[in-house]
Amino acid sequence: MVNETLTTEVAADDGRSALRTGRRTTATRMPAAERRRQILDVAMEVFARAGYHDTSMNAIAREAGVTKPVLYQHFASKHELFELLLAETGDHLLKAIEAAAVEDTPRRRVEAGFRAFFHFFEAQPSAFAVLYGSSLATDPEFRSDARRVRDTFAEHLSGLMGNRDHDEALALAAGMNGLSEGMIRHWMHEGRARPADEMAALAARLAWGGVESLI
Repeated sequence: MVNETLTTEVAADDGRSALRTGRRTTATRMPAAERRRQILDVAMEVFARAGYHDTSMNAIAREAGVTKPVLYQHFASKHELFELLLAETGDHLLKAIEAAAVEDTPRRRVEAGFRAFFHFFEAQPSAFAVLYGSSLATDPEFRSDARRVRDTFAEHLSGLMGNRDHDEALALAAGMNGLSEGMIRHWMHEGRARPADEMAALAARLAWGGVESLI
């Protein structure tokens, strides 16, 4: 009876200790797909906070509540993990913009696209650091990845340019991409002080002033 009581007390102490240290007692029992998703979500926050170069796999493993061997079972390297986050985030953003493009006029589709753009980053501010962080601008490893994301957006935006030459439409779409990036950077750096809808309306007014004269 004494041993049973002692065992119960030790188990309770271990549970409290796990709570204090932030460890998950069920970490090893999480299904692989769920664990992979959890690591990706944690890595997004860690990369957003510390940046790519100052983030270690140790830090990601610690915050995800897993060991490094478990982390490396899912991702071969930090580069692979960040590259996947970049591609996934860009894909989710594009899908959000495409889903909003159901309005019946080009002007309304432009406005809806900008609303989807700003609301995406309002809901997921960490995604801003992944898609527009300094790592993409300065690290040769990610320049091609960033270019692929921007090219995908440009192809989508070129559809708003009417029956124009494809190369010309892509050049104009790149301008709209630059407008979006500049405004989202300003908005995020200012602490998202203006509502997302207000920023979207401003961006749409600025973009449409140019687009309208071309279609």
